[in-house]
Amino acid sequence: MGYGYSPLQGYVAGESKRLEGKDFSDPDRDTGEDHFSHAAGRSCVSCGGAIGAGEPARRRGETDWAHDVCPVAD
Repeated sequence: MGYGYSPLQGYVAGESKRLEGKDFSDPDRDTGEDHFSHAAGRSCVSCGGAIGAGEPARRRGETDWAHDVCPVAD
């Protein structure tokens, strides 16, 4: 590839160019589907309420969960 690149750097640059326009979305998944985690039955670390089966949730730290709409607890 030249231009002062090592062979490995040239390879990485070439692969980056090859993949820059690739569509990595899952073809079996509608783009309208949510991308949230679901933690049914867990307790929300922010409000203390239970997280329902259809409610979007976010991880807070290593083991805690919170409703997606709850503010971050200090």
